[in-house]
Amino acid sequence: MARKFYFAGLALVAIGLPVSVFLMSFGQLVLLATFLFDGELKVKLKRFYANKPAVIAASVLVLHMLGMIYTHDLGSGFSDIRIKVPLLILPVFIAGSQPISSWFFHRLMGIFIAAVTLGTLICIGVYAGLVPTRHVVNDIRDISIFISHIRFSMMIALAVLLTGYYFYSQSAVLMRLGFLLLICWLLYFLFVLNSLTGIVLLLCTVVFLLVYGIFSIRRKPLKAILISGLLLLLAGLGVYGRSLFSEVVLSPLHGGVLNVGTKTAMGNEYTNDSVSTSSENGYAVWMYVCDKELESAWNKRSHLAYYGYNKKGDLLRFTVIRYLSSKGLPKDAAAVNSLSDPEIKWIEDGIANVNYEGRLRLSVRILETVWEFRNYLKGNDPNGHSVIMRIEFWRAAMGIVRSHPLLGVGTGDMKTAFQNQYVSMHSPLDANHRLRSHNQFLAIAVGFGSVGLLWFLFALFYPPIRILKGFDYFYTVFFIIAFFSFFTEDTLESQAGVTFFAFFNALFLFGRSRQESLKGDVPSASQE
Repeated sequence: MARKFYFAGLALVAIGLPVSVFLMSFGQLVLLATFLFDGELKVKLKRFYANKPAVIAASVLVLHMLGMIYTHDLGSGFSDIRIKVPLLILPVFIAGSQPISSWFFHRLMGIFIAAVTLGTLICIGVYAGLVPTRHVVNDIRDISIFISHIRFSMMIALAVLLTGYYFYSQSAVLMRLGFLLLICWLLYFLFVLNSLTGIVLLLCTVVFLLVYGIFSIRRKPLKAILISGLLLLLAGLGVYGRSLFSEVVLSPLHGGVLNVGTKTAMGNEYTNDSVSTSSENGYAVWMYVCDKELESAWNKRSHLAYYGYNKKGDLLRFTVIRYLSSKGLPKDAAAVNSLSDPEIKWIEDGIANVNYEGRLRLSVRILETVWEFRNYLKGNDPNGHSVIMRIEFWRAAMGIVRSHPLLGVGTGDMKTAFQNQYVSMHSPLDANHRLRSHNQFLAIAVGFGSVGLLWFLFALFYPPIRILKGFDYFYTVFFIIAFFSFFTEDTLESQAGVTFFAFFNALFLFGRSRQESLKGDVPSASQE
């Protein structure tokens, strides 16, 4: 009976990760109750303490507890520890329990894949207006109503790769067809969600698997053919990326619009900022601007206020001016009146360039990112640009680390340290954009200095190096997704992120037999 409750706890966590914070937490409570009250507590604790890699993995939370010794904001510190409790309890519960059978392990993976798929269907329902929600959907990424779209995209990437394993392992044609259709759906939704983080993490993992698979082949002619194919694929991606980069960066700056005087057709003066280097399709953004006319004309065409925000949450005025600039138009009432109704809607949706409409969402996301980066390098405002603001986050984090290099600022003082650092470095970020590092390694270094960062890296790499004796598909795909997410996200600073990492890290390392691999067979129920 206790074993069934243990299985149920694992399944509830797997279900809750993508679709329910309540089930995610309740599943851990079930695991706690099973661990404490099944009569084998001492045996489980001995089993855990005998597993040195598991003890090392669980020590990440101990690091945060030690950081409370020299913190000032105890409230924030305890709140941070509460969120990160899964880093300790999941390794203890899973490593202290007997490994689950191969049959249940694969069923657990199926449960997670099904939960992720259910989450995508609900999100599509929200997007189509079929699923009622209290959330305001201004941007496509807002359809992820259960957890952050970035965390959800990481889970989708893992679900794609797990489904790929079962597609590879199955021999039945109908089963393989079903897995293939599921992969196509999850990939489609990942691109609909437009999460650059999830797409890049999936791409990095696939490239690693391809490289590993190719170099594992012993037949040299076949290996040479596959290497050539991989290089051609990478070259194609490079050419595609360069074309998008060139479209933004290498477009000539026309210096404004020809044959435009100092006044509009209505007799109002233009303002011209000849110092600004912002441009769209080669046309200067801040030349020939008449806000008085833009506000009046725009508010007659749209229910969104000119000095308000577009549906992506960015300043609408900025989007309007960028869009008109991309068409080579002066920014006045005549230009707004010349826009079609679909163009008004595109601007409301946050599309800032006439060339972006009708293109793949990923292409637009890349173009916007390149534009943001170019704009930032030229000293323009980074506010509202998620990728570029990270540079400011990282600068602030590095400044704190330089001031507290050895032990950091402590568990609870990170928020205060960041706010003080933004002030001291005269950051151009608005107050509501002055966030923490969005880099897990920097977050650890800010809190616990170089000593804490070294221990975190040791706790990250020692367990798999010590336990894994060969290639392990499940752990490899999970670890690549988690590890690379640490460079652009504070993955362990949210409940969904920390539970995702702690659960799969413990499950893949300590919760099953070490017989699963890319070449392993999926056992049938009769093998249980």
